[in-house]
Amino acid sequence: MLVTPLSRTKANEQISLLFLVMKITTALLLLGALHVSARSLSQTITLDAKDKPIKQIFEAIYEQTQFGVIYNDQKINPNQKVTVVANDMPLEAFLDELLGPRDLFYRIKEQTIFVRTKSSDRKAYEPSVSVARLQRTVGGLVTDEQGNPLEGVTVTLAGTSSAVTTDSGGKYHLILPDNGNILVFTIVGFERIEVAIGSESTINVVLKASVSDLDEVVVVGYGLQKRANVTGSVATVKGEVLKRNPAASTLNTLAGRLPGLVIKQTSGQPGFDASRFNIRNFGAALVIVDGVEQSFNNINPEEIESISVLKDASAAIYGARAGNGVILVTTKRGTSGTPTISVNSVVTGQSFTNFPEPVNAWRYATLYREAQINAGIPDPQFKFSEADIEKYRAGTDPQYPNTDWMGIIMKKLALQQQHNLSISGGTDKTKYYTFLNYLDQDGMFKGGNTGYSRYNVRSNLDIAVTSAITVSLDLSGIKEIVNQSSRPASEEWFWMDFFDSRPTAPASYPDPTKVPNISPGPYNAIINTHEDIGGYAKGVKSYYNGALTVNYNLKQIEGLDFRLKVNYYNQTIEQKNWRKQAQIWNYDYGANAYSLHGTSEPTQLTQAYDDNQIITGQLSANYQRTFNEQHAVNGLLLFEAIDYGGKNFSAFRQYYISTAIDQLFAGGTLDQRSNGSASQSGRKSLVGRINYGFQNKYLAEATVRYDGSPNFPADKRWGLFPSVSLGWRMSEEAFIKDHVSWIDHLKLRGGISQTGYDNVSAYQYLTGFRFSGIYVVDGDEVPALVTTGLPNPNITWETMTLSNLGLELSVLGGKIYTEADFFKRLREDMLGSRVASLPNTFGASLPSENINSQVTKGFEIQLGSRGTSGDFRYDVSVNMSLSKSWWNHFDEVTYSDPDEIRIMKKTGQRTDIGFGYKSDGLFTTQTEIDDLPYDIDGQANGTLRPGDIKIVDLNNDGKIDWRDQMVINNGGTPHIMYGLNMDFQYKNFDFSLLFQGAANYTVMLQAGNINIDSERSPMMVIWNERWTPENNDANAIIPRQKLGQSTNNWNSDFWNRDASYLRLKNLSFGYTFDAKMVQSIGIKGLRIYFAGVNLLTLNPLGKYGLDPESPDATRGWTYPIQKTYSLGLNLTL
Repeated sequence: MLVTPLSRTKANEQISLLFLVMKITTALLLLGALHVSARSLSQTITLDAKDKPIKQIFEAIYEQTQFGVIYNDQKINPNQKVTVVANDMPLEAFLDELLGPRDLFYRIKEQTIFVRTKSSDRKAYEPSVSVARLQRTVGGLVTDEQGNPLEGVTVTLAGTSSAVTTDSGGKYHLILPDNGNILVFTIVGFERIEVAIGSESTINVVLKASVSDLDEVVVVGYGLQKRANVTGSVATVKGEVLKRNPAASTLNTLAGRLPGLVIKQTSGQPGFDASRFNIRNFGAALVIVDGVEQSFNNINPEEIESISVLKDASAAIYGARAGNGVILVTTKRGTSGTPTISVNSVVTGQSFTNFPEPVNAWRYATLYREAQINAGIPDPQFKFSEADIEKYRAGTDPQYPNTDWMGIIMKKLALQQQHNLSISGGTDKTKYYTFLNYLDQDGMFKGGNTGYSRYNVRSNLDIAVTSAITVSLDLSGIKEIVNQSSRPASEEWFWMDFFDSRPTAPASYPDPTKVPNISPGPYNAIINTHEDIGGYAKGVKSYYNGALTVNYNLKQIEGLDFRLKVNYYNQTIEQKNWRKQAQIWNYDYGANAYSLHGTSEPTQLTQAYDDNQIITGQLSANYQRTFNEQHAVNGLLLFEAIDYGGKNFSAFRQYYISTAIDQLFAGGTLDQRSNGSASQSGRKSLVGRINYGFQNKYLAEATVRYDGSPNFPADKRWGLFPSVSLGWRMSEEAFIKDHVSWIDHLKLRGGISQTGYDNVSAYQYLTGFRFSGIYVVDGDEVPALVTTGLPNPNITWETMTLSNLGLELSVLGGKIYTEADFFKRLREDMLGSRVASLPNTFGASLPSENINSQVTKGFEIQLGSRGTSGDFRYDVSVNMSLSKSWWNHFDEVTYSDPDEIRIMKKTGQRTDIGFGYKSDGLFTTQTEIDDLPYDIDGQANGTLRPGDIKIVDLNNDGKIDWRDQMVINNGGTPHIMYGLNMDFQYKNFDFSLLFQGAANYTVMLQAGNINIDSERSPMMVIWNERWTPENNDANAIIPRQKLGQSTNNWNSDFWNRDASYLRLKNLSFGYTFDAKMVQSIGIKGLRIYFAGVNLLTLNPLGKYGLDPESPDATRGWTYPIQKTYSLGLNLTL
């Protein structure tokens, strides 16, 4: 394990966690030891045999207990008939009943039962050499490539009917007849292997994963299905894939991996760096973790078994919450076998991917002077003289500094460490999985304790109470601690203050206690990033989840199961913002005197507390049966009730006489504020699903959900949401199966569904009031009530009708595979306002009504190739998705003017396009301006100069006005998303690359932050490419600089930039030590690796220091996304 020093501020928390880990680890190891030692005593037999050969009884013993039976068939007739009945009978009692009446005796040694006759020598408990030759045995261990034991592997003696399966520890034991000398090992999901026995009595084998995944079981809504039989559009990824690249957020590991899943990381700030996500650009998707609604941002990738993305009719089973698709997250569970302990430790270095680079001091002064000259300001009023500029360039006079604020405020590298421990194992009766995680992520600022810490604990326990009843108990907890400056870096104001920092201002004065005047306004970068000067903001989030699940198999009806689940989820958030008042000073170097420039706001404290819970209850019946080996039926009936509750409280005080006490009681009572609220709501649902398959070729699924929501009036409260999907496995038809051998899998599937959406403000159908401020009545302060507006008694669900057509194809033994989907979604009854169609004399605002609709169309495709060649394995795939949306109907006035129809009418237009003016480069001469046949600035072009943007008179009417606008951008959401995944393995080396990108979207650079219009305008290095008389280029990317507003700030396509990008999202290179080498020292597996995230980004915005995924890619006023470099170790014990 990698060990890193503990910071003093976090030592107590980490030491407490360490002791907790040690206690849990010790307890689980003892539990595992007890499971192993009690194995032979806990074996039971259930059997009803009448007149069966005794050798079949011995075989049944092995199948149920994994205990082999050895006897001499020359003294014990293997075909003698016996009758025996047992129900959960202990093994030894069963042997007494079976063998005692027949004068047979037995002895159990390890996992072998030796049987002899009464007349045999007592030494015959164990076979002599001659007997061993007659009853020769072979055994061994079967594992996967990571050294994990494989349960359920079929071990067959080639050419015979002799076969056994491996036990929970991957072990097998086979009695060999006279004939046969080759063992065949087979299991779904792994390649078949044959091994010659020879004279060996112990044969251990390692199975490689099969390239075919048609038999893979995938998680769907409220159940499981074989991938080959899925009729909907479902994309999946295994947790083992996600954990290759260590990340603070699971979402960040999903980018580019699945078609249709749009992932956009919008920040690199510790604690806020999780990606935004949606499915097919539909909107926020529903997230279900282990069957219930909750977030999965803070779940560690290592505790995830799989993630399924339901994109079409497959999501309809979740009804009113599934209009934008569903993401299903399944966490890991224990498996039978000896305890397996896994450790993953990783240390990571973080730095910015991209960041706007400010100019140095002399360029800042030069640019400001140039802007003043271009604005016509006379020389005496220039802020910087030529002599000043030279002094800044020289950098020898302390009154003319050249301050690098990036170097002073920010680190070049911040560290992150993450340590995981998991323990899993169990018996046939009890299985357990425990996971512990600690994450510590430093911030990029030098001046304070900024960063993020997280603790994860999970315990999943499965107990077979009887052969018919299974109970599962799942417990998990997460604690997050976020430390920020008092003016948090997640806010735009923080970055505005940073970029306002003048390089011509000193970073410090001779008196280091004085904060320099470095920017306009009451705050600056020094105050914001130094906790001892400006204060702090701290947030503590806690998440607790507990689930109890009982499964009951009704043996009287084959295939019928009942399931009861109760889940409790609680989230608490504590926030504290302590903002100190700071003094900002000016300094006269000549007089060595300080003068107060100003102060920030009075010292103030804000505290808030939120407590939210979700209680979910589910009762379901599931029936699964196959009739005549042709008709497969699976039915589900489920009732679900969910209760949501929440409460919050906040308080504010200011005017502290001292900053030594950061508590509410120490603040002044003037202007103190407090607030609080509580809420409770719920939903009830009845769900039904039926799946039918005929001859494993013709597939059908139908679902229906009846949802109730309190957000609507009684007569609109319940909604019925159906779906149907069909599939045809053409590869199972004789005309393909018998004649086109190179096609492994070919399936057509299609479906249509209707889902709802009720994520709207509650009680809009009621007349109500709200508190609004305080009024003084007769000298007394009383709270005021104001109406919430007109109600809408007809408000109801949005409905989304989604149709999908898909194709799946796998050829050449799975070496080439592809999947494609075409989809269309009609979103109707969207809430909107009729304000546009109201007369001006109407004295109120109408409530929201279900009046608008949108349509979205698109397609997605995945194409890949995988296979093996000797010791080399590969899997390379590319995926791409495209979607666009239009207004199908938008309530608006009736336009008659052609330009109004073209520019203002929304119905029939794309939802994300932007209108503006067309540009034709920059003016390069005054003659060009004078000869212009139309007026741009409304002053006969009197304010225009060479270097200004040339706006085009689109309709040739001699002036520039709103009628000259046209579509100039595609919106800020990518229409095209794509990913390229490459995984390679050669012997013990593994190497993976993931490229992720987006196309067909644009951003508009904010003109106000390119032109100098005030002292607050930040100046970047990219301004070196501006237009000047010396750089008289009509295609210069930045116009001339001018102090004050100009037509250059107009919304034109001059500022439009292509935001398409290609990013090396993940890279991983690892080495797994040979199993035999590490097993000799008690280690099952050992892997070391290097991983990188966001290592390379190719896109046109790079030259501006902007990141295409940033939510403020127009100017960069946000915490930059991080690139990371990690060294890690995976250890299995």
